[in-house]
Amino acid sequence: MRMGRWNALAWPALLLMMMSRSVIAGEELRFSVSPEPEVVYSYERQRCDWRTIPDSPARAYRRRDGSLALIAAHFRNRVLEGSNFDDLRTDCSLVSQGEESADPAALNDRFWIQSLIPLEDGRVLGLASQEFSGLRHDGLCAKGLGKPECWYLSLVALEANERDFSFTLLPRERRLVAGSNKRFDTGTKAAGFLTLSNTVFDGEHAYFIAWTEDAAEPGGRGNCLFRAPRSDLVTGWRMMSAGRFVYPPNPYPVDGQKPIQATCDRLGNGDITGKVRSLVRLESRKLWMVVWSTRVDDTGGVYYATSPDLRNWSPAALLAPFDPPWGSTEKKAYYDYPSIIDHDSPSPVFQTAGRTFYLYLTRFNWQAKRPTMNRDLVRFKVTLD
Repeated sequence: MRMGRWNALAWPALLLMMMSRSVIAGEELRFSVSPEPEVVYSYERQRCDWRTIPDSPARAYRRRDGSLALIAAHFRNRVLEGSNFDDLRTDCSLVSQGEESADPAALNDRFWIQSLIPLEDGRVLGLASQEFSGLRHDGLCAKGLGKPECWYLSLVALEANERDFSFTLLPRERRLVAGSNKRFDTGTKAAGFLTLSNTVFDGEHAYFIAWTEDAAEPGGRGNCLFRAPRSDLVTGWRMMSAGRFVYPPNPYPVDGQKPIQATCDRLGNGDITGKVRSLVRLESRKLWMVVWSTRVDDTGGVYYATSPDLRNWSPAALLAPFDPPWGSTEKKAYYDYPSIIDHDSPSPVFQTAGRTFYLYLTRFNWQAKRPTMNRDLVRFKVTLD
């Protein structure tokens, strides 16, 4: 595995380690992050075509035979495969792609697979961010400065065999996980659920966290907690609202049912200001941990928070000052889509982390020109001191 060089503009050359701290329930966490990244996927050397880019947080899946699949999804979804994390190679086969339907009720425009859930008999449930863009469909939305963005978002379910990871959307009556509180119209700016974390299991339930543009309380935008019983991982998803779990919004129900409107409890008391991208269990501390990219008081980076119960979260803390690609016009390398993966986790979906794990990131190679499609998937070793 080739070692990538650190972006010289990011930190002083003499900086060898990064330290980050968080306190919850009186306990202090201290992390050390290696300054040198490992390149997992190189756009220049390994791309299948110009659209082969890591465009979502990395998700790893261990098959029953011990081999690995890793996806950092684009709307043209491909998989990296290997016998271990140092042997991952790009499979240029397209494992899934939306039909780019011009019907917002079809829930089949473009989708990014962002959560992998083991089912029985070697089947895998994929949860994806589905984006309906009125700007891509002629005659729906006017283009131009000051016009609505017509960005209509939902979470949808797909299924694949773990051997080939060729995902197919579930039938329409079982496809939607969460949508918007209103139906699409040409005045929509941004509505619905945009992205989601990986899924984890705790007790008799599975959980993930998703970002909504309009359903969180207070404020509309924010992260929401979802839960489903292990016995119904396809249609059993509910979101936390006023401390209990309710049906999520469904603007286009089938079989003559009425649309569902609902709001969720915004996680983090306003302190988790970015889209949660990864959720992991810190086994040595019996805490859950989330990470996201954002800027706080002009400091861009990967931030994190911890929780004993997935409901109550610590204040945000800086894990590593990796600048996200927005909020700056400088030409340099940027980072986004953080994901935590412990290569030694016994979980098939790598939901646990020990004292050493990896922070996976998409690196935007914009040193000479911005923006370009040139992106790499990289990882940094992290130690919980």
